[in-house]
Amino acid sequence: MNYGTLSVGDEVTCEFDELRRQPIRNNHTGTHILNYALREVLGDEIDQKGSLVAQEKLRFDFSHKAAVSDADLRKIEDESTNYIRQNSEVYTKDVPLATAREIRGVRAVFGETYPDPVRVVSVGVPVEDLLADVKKEEWSKVSIEFCGGTHVEKTGEIKELVIIEESGIAKGIRRIIAVTGQAAYDVQREAEAFSGQLTQLERMSNGSEKEALAKRVQVQLNELSISTLVKSKLKEHFAKITKSILDHQKAALKAENKKVLDAVNEYFAKHKDSKTAVIKVPISANSKAISEAIKTISSKNRNKSVYLLAADTEKVVHGCHVAEEAAHKGASASEWTMTVTAAVGGKAGGKGALVFH
Repeated sequence: MNYGTLSVGDEVTCEFDELRRQPIRNNHTGTHILNYALREVLGDEIDQKGSLVAQEKLRFDFSHKAAVSDADLRKIEDESTNYIRQNSEVYTKDVPLATAREIRGVRAVFGETYPDPVRVVSVGVPVEDLLADVKKEEWSKVSIEFCGGTHVEKTGEIKELVIIEESGIAKGIRRIIAVTGQAAYDVQREAEAFSGQLTQLERMSNGSEKEALAKRVQVQLNELSISTLVKSKLKEHFAKITKSILDHQKAALKAENKKVLDAVNEYFAKHKDSKTAVIKVPISANSKAISEAIKTISSKNRNKSVYLLAADTEKVVHGCHVAEEAAHKGASASEWTMTVTAAVGGKAGGKGALVFH
């Protein structure tokens, strides 16, 4: 005891936190319904291997050889939701263990030791009806388990069940994490809000701002704790946005690369006898465009030495190629670039053709 005293014969009053207990009830009955739905969708070989019932979520471990597909997760979620929306009454009764084991469709944890009598929890059918004909075929379509825990009075109290994770935890053992009630509504709202964020991202004009936001959105998407099924759809949507950004980047790089090469060719067309060119090219500070252009120049204009610079309001990028003839006479690409870098800043990198940021 934290304080006070307690003696034999004292009268005590027990209380529990109803606000905490209700979501636990939702999640506990939710595990029973989920167990039933798993059997309906994946088959009778499904056996419970563990569970956790907490205030904020439920966790259910079960035997299954492979990951559960999105299509089957949808069926499991739909089966659970349909059961919940029937607003079925939840019945309980202590039954002799031997008799309880004879009830068709009853679910129990393999290897678990149960008391005798055992408490039977039936969702939708009074336990007395089950006992009147324990082998009745209809009972296989009812959630029936041995359980001593707290449960809702009617399944409608659960409101919703949303699967937020499906994963493997050991060979042949899968785990589902789900939320119910208000928590289920909360993850649905979070998913809707994020979907709106993706739509806004998609509508943005292409450019550095959109690219930077896409990186932040990707991190947020990976961290989202929402419906597994909805998350898959959001990832598909984000993949389309990412592809659009990459396609634009490739097209922009190709266009800027062409501008750089055009500027170099134009210079040497006007200065036919020149073997060296220093050119500020009409593109953004795109290091990839400069790098690609220098690679092209080094392969097609090996007898020309070229220094390229590009700038915008935030940075300057530059790089060079030194012709083989000049290099043989002692010209050094690294010395040339280091001299420029000392003036404009940045770091040197590469070999022969160098790009600086």
